[in-house]
Amino acid sequence: MTQKLTKNNTFNLVYKREYQDSEDYDFFPIYYTIFRNVPIKHLKTLNTKSNFKKVKTFCDKNFIETATNATNHSEVEILTGDEYYRTYEDEFGGDITEYDKSFFNDYGQLWNTRQFFKYDFAPDLTKSLDARTYKNELKREGGNTYGKSRN
Repeated sequence: MTQKLTKNNTFNLVYKREYQDSEDYDFFPIYYTIFRNVPIKHLKTLNTKSNFKKVKTFCDKNFIETATNATNHSEVEILTGDEYYRTYEDEFGGDITEYDKSFFNDYGQLWNTRQFFKYDFAPDLTKSLDARTYKNELKREGGNTYGKSRN
């Protein structure tokens, strides 16, 4: 029997590049999803030092950096489905973020066109977890509802 894929039994392989804010000098990452919603049964295959090194080397070699604030630090990471699809509501609670259910971190969850993206093992799962982002509000409701009264 094939187990239905959920965010609780999947992981995601991402490539991360680090940048420095030119005003306050804090560091921040930008992520690129490589494999999305990978079944847990593939964890041992992908979660090896040699695989991480191979993927990182490939991405570093093929990434065209145009930003002047890049630190030249990069990593390959595995994120659980819960972490990958974490929303502002998950992070801060529904009372504070009543209308904003956007993803807390941008790992490229909504895009299959970012550099290095290879495959989504469960596209229906991705669609079902499609957060209420500005992009999706425009698609679904024909306009932005953030900040509007619901009365």
